[in-house]
Amino acid sequence: MKHSSRMSVVCGAVSACLACSVCVACGTGRQDAVPSPSQTTAKAEDGTVFTGAYARRFADTYDNLQTGFARNLIKDGKISEKDIAALESKVMDCICAQAQSEDDFPTFDLTDGALTPVPYTGANAQKDNRVAKECMERYDGYKLSDLSHYVYRHEHPDDTHLSD
Repeated sequence: MKHSSRMSVVCGAVSACLACSVCVACGTGRQDAVPSPSQTTAKAEDGTVFTGAYARRFADTYDNLQTGFARNLIKDGKISEKDIAALESKVMDCICAQAQSEDDFPTFDLTDGALTPVPYTGANAQKDNRVAKECMERYDGYKLSDLSHYVYRHEHPDDTHLSD
């Protein structure tokens, strides 16, 4: 079963239509998960230590993040629904601050742990897509989404619809 959620956002109000329970892997937990070949302990460049099956991936991602906001979300070696919601909120606030009409409000797709803004269509599509991309990059959204998706894929190996 595909785990996904589409969230329509009207700056400050979120309505979610869930296809099933939102499943975001937390980086620890399931004993039957198939871990990637990874170290169980890895150290980031600033000395932050990560442990667990995905320690190397978390440390590498942590080193590549540009914001303290993003680093704080994964510093505990987990990426949870709460972390993804915090990212979504930051990105949503950034986009909404630049919105000129209700048509500019973002919609997000959360599928298998990966959060992505749904591409805009219509008159302002080029500008709105550029703003959404800039806001995702400003808060390391794509990097955090990639990490979340990576963990999800390894925590849910029985999801046959997943692709790389």
